[in-house]
Amino acid sequence: MISKRNGLFVKSKTKWIHPYKDHPTDRLKIKLVLNEKIKGNRIVGLEARIESGDVHQLHIHENEYVLVYSLKGKCVVTVGRKTRTIFPNTMVFIPPKVPHRFYNKFSNPWEGIAFAIGTKAKIKNIWMEDKKEDKII
Repeated sequence: MISKRNGLFVKSKTKWIHPYKDHPTDRLKIKLVLNEKIKGNRIVGLEARIESGDVHQLHIHENEYVLVYSLKGKCVVTVGRKTRTIFPNTMVFIPPKVPHRFYNKFSNPWEGIAFAIGTKAKIKNIWMEDKKEDKII
């Protein structure tokens, strides 16, 4: 737990993993950096990676605000009705209940840092695509 008087220095606690076993076509890789409760709320920080040709499938979060900061590579990102290619040093803000997707159609891996801030004990993705028939367009 983070106290009011002291900060916290953290570094990645895991190896690269695919966290969404419930959605086998989702290929996001993460390293957990931070998972803290603060006065009934929660903040999760993670390193994110999407290999060339892979996708973090279209989904929403019921109650989390998400900030993603792009560090390396390029990625096609859809947030709501907008789709953009993001480059390093780009930040993406995703409010609760807004569909979003990250697709790396480029030749190099994409990496970023993501923070999810919400009130639930665990981040829950609500997938917007059929898990068995996902197609990248």
